Formats: sequence, C-alpha cells, structure tokens
Amino acid sequence: MAEPVVGGADEGAATSPLVQQLVETIQDRISRGTYSFGTWIRQEPLAQELGVSRMPIREALAQLQALGVVEIVPNRGARPKLPSMRELLEVFEVRAVLEGHAAHEAARQITYVQLRELFDAVESFRGVVEQALTGDADPEELRAGWVHANNAFHDTVLAACGNDQLRATVASLHHRVPRNLTWTALDADPRLLDENAAAHAAIAEAIDRREGNLARDLMIEHSRRARELIIKRSHQSFAP
Repeated sequence: MAEPVVGGADEGAATSPLVQQLVETIQDRISRGTYSFGTWIRQEPLAQELGVSRMPIREALAQLQALGVVEIVPNRGARPKLPSMRELLEVFEVRAVLEGHAAHEAARQITYVQLRELFDAVESFRGVVEQALTGDADPEELRAGWVHANNAFHDTVLAACGNDQLRATVASLHHRVPRNLTWTALDADPRLLDENAAAHAAIAEAIDRREGNLARDLMIEHSRRARELIIKRSHQSFAP
C-alpha cells in the first residue's frame, strides 16, 4: 500500500481512518523488514516523514502494542516485538501449508510476466550470495538485498496463485512473524545463503515446469527449513 502523506499543520483530532492507515503502514514496514527486531520506531521522525502530527502516530503505535506487534518503552520509543517460540512454530506451520498451496496453484496459472519476476528474484538471491562470499560486503546492504529478493519472490508466488483470501491470510501472518526474521537466522552465513538461494531456485523451476505437487512440497520444506534455523539460533539470541 502507498505510504500516507497527509499534509496540514494539525491532525491532532486524528480520524480513525488516518490512524488505521498508519497502523497498516507500520505493520507493512515491520513485515517487510524495514523495521527489524531491535530497531527503534520513534514518533517524531516518523511523523515528519509521513507528514502527520505525533498524536496519530502515538495512537497507531498504541494499537500495535495492543495487538502484540510492537512494545513501547517509556522515553525510548517503540520497537517490533519478538514473538514467543510457540507463536513462531505455529505461524511457520500454518504459513508452510498456505504458501505450499500457493506454489501449487502458481504452477497451474502463473503468467509469463510473473515467471520473469520470479526468476529475477532468484538472480537477486544469487547476487547476495556472491556478495557474501567476498567477505567484506556491507551487512546492511546484504540484508536489504536479501529482504528485497525474498519479498519479491514470495509476493510473486502469492499473486500468481490467484487467491486473494489466501494472500490476505499470509499477509496477516507476516504481521505476527515478519519474513526478515529468517534473515536474522541466516546471519549472513554464505553457506546458509547459498542453500536458501538454491531452495528458491528449485521452487521457481518446479513452477516453470508446471509441476504443482513438487512446487508445493519444495515450498513447504523451504518454510520448515527456515523454522529449523530460527529454532537453532534460539529465541533468546534475537533479543535486542
């Protein structure tokens, strides 16, 4: 969705639609990795960026705290809230089933343009691996490149499946457990990045060959592997 740009000197009496739009904007940034775990979300800079006053930002963050998406620390700001281990396991289990089905359906009805987008994402993953292998790549550049490729890949599969309700459900799960959490588990390890890139390539190739059952199985295994990595790194290790 587009970022809200609301002009005017005073939105002190913030309307519910404005606050809701801000809630969705912040959620989207968290789910896509713009705000990673440990990143502080500060009201004043965000209000200036989005062209609103601090009050609707404050209300949006309060709603997100009530939803368990962020935690607010007095005199510090808000930051994405790390989900519990149980939440992680449950979300990954459900997401594996849904995205597996999406891959199955994508193999049946993906368009040529979407297929190009899928393989462009695969090439982007390979670029991240090559950067990581140099040993002197900027960590933030690596993270940004991987997050962008990962979002493009999974968003394309979900779009190609042709099921808007499935896409909406997966999006809601990403608000609970953002995709970029997997990047934290990968820890910029070239071996793990290469394995991850190969998994995406195999899924894309199965979809390209219209092998729906294989695409589904590979996507489910890909999700389960991500879950295993996160468990291995341990929940406590992600604490900011």
